[in-house]
Amino acid sequence: ANMFSLIVYYIAHNPDVKRKMLNEIENIFQGDKMRPITKDDFYNLRYCEAIVKEVARIHPVVSLLTRYIDKPNKIAKYHWPADTMFLINIKAIHNNDDDWEEPNKFNPDRWMDENFEPKKNSFFMFGGGSRLCPGRKLATIELVCLMALLFR
Repeated sequence: ANMFSLIVYYIAHNPDVKRKMLNEIENIFQGDKMRPITKDDFYNLRYCEAIVKEVARIHPVVSLLTRYIDKPNKIAKYHWPADTMFLINIKAIHNNDDDWEEPNKFNPDRWMDENFEPKKNSFFMFGGGSRLCPGRKLATIELVCLMALLFR
């Protein structure tokens, strides 16, 4: 619910983004407001998905992750004892100037380039590693389809 509220906020405050999104929805549904959304429709709603990713980048649902190490380890030139807890600041990672061009700018178009892939360890929309959210696909489908239902 929070993510969808932020999606609507960013669409409302960015008329060019709204126009592109509405054009994409119109091209796919051709004015049919009653037809159910199909799997192919979802895969064709690329700009809607780009909006979801960009909102998640700017306002991550979970802004801090915790990780423990169970044995002593050397990380970033420091020696850490066992049972050390690390706080990972996702918001800071998602807004890092070294990894993102104009990181403070809402720009879903950055996700539209076929060859675009965020730099390694620079985007954690659903966490990462062995603790990657098992519901990530469902959440993305729900957000994209809800956008299409609401705005078409």
